[in-house]
Amino acid sequence: MYTIDQFTSRWKQLHHPTMNVDGDVALYYQLYGRLYRIVGQEARCFDSHKILPFLLYIENTVAVGLDGVYEYRYRCIGNVESRWCNEFDMGVHADSEVHNLVGRAVADTRYSALRQWIVESVLSDDFSRLCEMLAWFVREDKIQRSVFPDLRYRKTMFMQLARNREAAKKMLWADLAFNWRDKCGCSMSDTIAGQFRLSSPSIGKEERVLLKEAAQILDTIRSERLDTYTVIGQKDERTFTLRHRDGREYQDVISQESVPQDIQGCHLAAQIVTYNNRTYISGPAVQLDKEEVLPVWNSEIVWNDILRKEQDAARQTFFTTVFGKRLSLYEDLYTIPEDPEEAWYADMGIHFDEPNIFDFFGGRPNGEVIYIR
Repeated sequence: MYTIDQFTSRWKQLHHPTMNVDGDVALYYQLYGRLYRIVGQEARCFDSHKILPFLLYIENTVAVGLDGVYEYRYRCIGNVESRWCNEFDMGVHADSEVHNLVGRAVADTRYSALRQWIVESVLSDDFSRLCEMLAWFVREDKIQRSVFPDLRYRKTMFMQLARNREAAKKMLWADLAFNWRDKCGCSMSDTIAGQFRLSSPSIGKEERVLLKEAAQILDTIRSERLDTYTVIGQKDERTFTLRHRDGREYQDVISQESVPQDIQGCHLAAQIVTYNNRTYISGPAVQLDKEEVLPVWNSEIVWNDILRKEQDAARQTFFTTVFGKRLSLYEDLYTIPEDPEEAWYADMGIHFDEPNIFDFFGGRPNGEVIYIR
């Protein structure tokens, strides 16, 4: 078991370097100790290395509940708490103790260093901080990564364009951070904004005001997938006017990287994001050879081909739910029930084609949505 100093050092390593974890590291060390005790006493197959990933899930739930949204929305994730307990092969009493421990932590914890870091990143008016925050979730949140599509095809496309592994990775992270949509059509920023509006009553009034302000700013984010643009104006090393292939123009587009040479008239492959009334190039931009690349690089064709391949790959992958239902990843990652009532409940993890809470009340509701509080 870690000492408090060892735990603090490891906990910092698991978070973004700009995030100050000091405000609640003692809380998570306390939870770590209690989980370690439960597992040590009750588990038939003890593995202390699995405790920290579960603590990150608890922290996410306390801070913003992003993992919880996807946990309910996608059946391939399953119940994280139950799966974690099952991995240790613990008894019912221990499972209940873990459930109560998590429930109390979520209900009673007022301060969250992770939530503060997210809010500060959004309210900073600094696009690079916003990018770093969202990209950190893309890279490090294992639950969110489990519902991304098969990324092989995007990786290949970015690598072919960038011809540099590090630049290609950054382009992929930027794409997922701003352009990926879940099966309900929500981007990550949309989901965070929605969760901020559902903040716990235990959070203080001042912080709720900040959460509302952050949600409003997140609502303003607009993004464009990787596409080709012509530089038709250049104010300085970081500010450009871009024209899309279809004639749309973007004024005063800010690049995160300075470009010392004059690139007016050049052609770029770039991802465009509007945040807080300013437009930015998200991730690296790639200068294209007009004669060799532009005639064959059509973003609509490229992206449609990638999305088709991702969906085909999902159709070939299957999993079994805890109740024994076999589903393809395509069904889980891309489809929602046609019936609005059924879709509403499915988004809360209640599925009418499997045992659910309504079975205890004699079956599904009679044509009316019962809103569970």
